Amino acid sequence: MRRRLRPAAWVAFGLVQAALYAFPGSSVLLYSLCMMVATTGGAVLHATAAARSRGHACRVWTITAVGLACWAFAEISVGVVAVRTGTAPGRSTVATVSNLAAFGFAVAGMLSIPTAPRGAGGKLRMVFDGLVAACALMGAVWVLLFGPLSRIESASSALVDLSYPVLAAGVLAIAVVLISGQPLHRRTALRVVTSGVVLLTVTLLVEVLATVFAIGWLHQAVYGGYIAAAGLLALAPLAPLPQGDERTWAPSSQFGNVVPYLPVVVFIGVGISFVVRGRSFDTETLLAVVVLVVAVFGRQFVELRLNTALSRSLVRERERFAHDAAHDALTGLANRAKLTAELAQEPVAALLLVDLDGFKAVNDTLGHAAGDELLVTVAQRLREAVGEDALPARLGGDEFAVLIRDGDVEHARSLARAILDRLAEPGLPAAVGASIGIATVAGAEDRDQLLHEADMAMYEAKNNGKGTYKVYDRELAALAEQRRRLQAELAVALAEGQLFVAYQPVVDLGSGASHAAEALVRWEHPARGPISPDDFLPAAEDAGLLVEIDRWVLAAAAAQLAEWRRTDPAYTIAVNLSVAYLVSGRVVEDIRAALREHDLPGESLTVEVTESSLIADLDAAATTLREVKALGVRISLDDFGVGYSSLTYLRKLPVDVVKIDRSFVRELAWDNKAKVLFKAVLDLVHALGLTCVAEGVEEPRQLGQLLAMGCARGQGYLFSPPVAPEAVQIGPHRPRPRLAPSAS
Repeated sequence: MRRRLRPAAWVAFGLVQAALYAFPGSSVLLYSLCMMVATTGGAVLHATAAARSRGHACRVWTITAVGLACWAFAEISVGVVAVRTGTAPGRSTVATVSNLAAFGFAVAGMLSIPTAPRGAGGKLRMVFDGLVAACALMGAVWVLLFGPLSRIESASSALVDLSYPVLAAGVLAIAVVLISGQPLHRRTALRVVTSGVVLLTVTLLVEVLATVFAIGWLHQAVYGGYIAAAGLLALAPLAPLPQGDERTWAPSSQFGNVVPYLPVVVFIGVGISFVVRGRSFDTETLLAVVVLVVAVFGRQFVELRLNTALSRSLVRERERFAHDAAHDALTGLANRAKLTAELAQEPVAALLLVDLDGFKAVNDTLGHAAGDELLVTVAQRLREAVGEDALPARLGGDEFAVLIRDGDVEHARSLARAILDRLAEPGLPAAVGASIGIATVAGAEDRDQLLHEADMAMYEAKNNGKGTYKVYDRELAALAEQRRRLQAELAVALAEGQLFVAYQPVVDLGSGASHAAEALVRWEHPARGPISPDDFLPAAEDAGLLVEIDRWVLAAAAAQLAEWRRTDPAYTIAVNLSVAYLVSGRVVEDIRAALREHDLPGESLTVEVTESSLIADLDAAATTLREVKALGVRISLDDFGVGYSSLTYLRKLPVDVVKIDRSFVRELAWDNKAKVLFKAVLDLVHALGLTCVAEGVEEPRQLGQLLAMGCARGQGYLFSPPVAPEAVQIGPHRPRPRLAPSAS
């Protein structure tokens, strides 16, 4: 619709202009009617646009609607008289006041455009731009035209006639500055308004010239110019306003900055011509010069203040960016980059690496919001514990560091104890501890190694039971080197077949029969002999080999199970799988493939998960175990009772079998409290309809207690240690109770 209106408007203007020249006797009537229609219609169009708009656009169109209404009121007040008398529209006090008000609303409307500067300083700068242009033009027009014009009409009328083009020039300067700060595709409405103001300014000047030099035919052009200007301003709402905030405005070229000062050049040229001709300036001209100078200095003062404020803002932003780049967004502590930079500076005495114990469980059980709250509280306690002489930092996740600038190893130990004590105090969103590694500059080969050494000491603290600290030393370095060498040898062992699977029978305690076994991985080193699983499995986990080992054990156990089931079709095997394997995304397909390859039913295989390891990723493990159970495979919860979330695991996991930890079984023969605890756990397991297996049965007295309490199945050295496949008795044979060492 807007595209159809624009050609129609130009056609209408052309017809009106032709009519003005074709019927000069009716030009006054036609002009008055057109101006009343254009200004009134424009006010209605602007008001309609305001009603349909929201926010800044609504405010802009409301102000311009009021301005056009003032202009319409002025035109109607003189136009009615002109139509009735047939004479040219004259001046009246009401019309003059209304027209001056229209100029004021025009300035206010432009300064309300969304992309105009929002701050008071920015708006004041634009007002000064308009004032400079207006004063310069006023001076030039006054010098050139006031004398001749005042000889034709009264001085007051001449002043009013000259004030209109001067004010229009001021509005034009503001419009040009505004439009210069917009890209081309966003100038549409401003371009229409600016065109209208340009046409109005030129028309006002031409009218003054026509009056001074008595050029009658120019009045016809003046009528057409007023109508065209009013029409353009009326149609402005048909084009979209630019949208944005104060940061989107900036002069796109020097043109917008120069435009307000072009009339100053004209004024200077006029003044020079007056001086050359030996003419003097009257009081009004000198007053215009004074106002112009004040306006220019005022504009420059505002610009200086704005530039100063901008410089300060940029300094603050630069400082904020520098702070953000060096600090953790969540806790406000220094980040890894800041810590690395500080490590290169003097002085540095020691580095503490702090890793929270149990943080993963907080995230899994209470959610990430609680985890973030916990990290913030831990960071605050870390600040309080180390004081002002050390730099606390967050390296990422639940890992923190403390850079100590002065002191010896004993001072570092005292800070580590202070951190542990502070974290042990009540008031944390969730209970967590910390493992701390300490590395000193005195013991480090170079500072680049300091973080690495603190990291190794921290892992040693975790391996020693968590909730403690460890100082990096030569012995720890030797242990780290031993672990690294063990990992390398383990990779070779996996490739060369040094690993094998041993099987420990699970026995029916009442009959002594065994129809099940647990598959346990073992390592026979070619040079060092048997290596304990307690040594090589943690090394495998650190080296990322645990998943491959689990896959190999699963495949080997499935093949062995298929062979045994040809003798005992009821025989089952339990395979202990790590959480790393469970969450790897491969376990379900591997189990399905193993069952299919060896033609095994799902219920012949039991997947065991250790309670203490599930804390690493409980939700993901639970999802995988439900998929495994859907294959018909049974799920066994190993080492039950040693963790604080045991009951949670029973509720969340699809468990079929519960293996009560050996710590409950060990003291059954002489500790009544142990009996009560075991019986309570046993009753709970039975109440849930699950199968119970007692682990670590090593003495006949333990066996008697288990039978007395109603425990049906057991496993331990009393019956058999883990043995090679050929040593496992399959069929009607019964493992005989035996006394054996308690090693496992």
